[in-house]
Amino acid sequence: MRRSYRLKFVTDADVPLRLKNGRWELSEAFIAREGEPAARKAFRDFYIAKGLQIFTERVQSLAPLVGVEPGEVAVKELGYHWASCGVGGALNFHWKTLMAPQTVIDYIVVHELCHLRHRDHSDAFWNEVDKVLPRYRERKEWLRTNGASLDL
Repeated sequence: MRRSYRLKFVTDADVPLRLKNGRWELSEAFIAREGEPAARKAFRDFYIAKGLQIFTERVQSLAPLVGVEPGEVAVKELGYHWASCGVGGALNFHWKTLMAPQTVIDYIVVHELCHLRHRDHSDAFWNEVDKVLPRYRERKEWLRTNGASLDL
């Protein structure tokens, strides 16, 4: 299940943005000084930092199930891609994927880990995904249906 968080503008913030007690707190002074583009950047930077923790943990947890040794994990802006698999097994994840449910995040991680075995979307690739996530099609469909709504 996807979670929504309320946004509260605060006057006494020591940081531009934080997630506290299930609510986003955004500094009024920061917005007045820096504007909306800086607020969007603060959200993106938060997701990138948090995403690095989450994706690193999920990759470490799921890689043995796929039987691969991934390289470096990064979270960044990837345009229209949810993730990518790079040179030396590097795995890159779009920061917006952090807005998806955990089951979908795991699907994205397994999908990329399976690309370390198969660089295409052949039957062999999907068989690898299916071995780890037998119900991957539901997660893939969720992403297809809801992915465009994962935005600020």
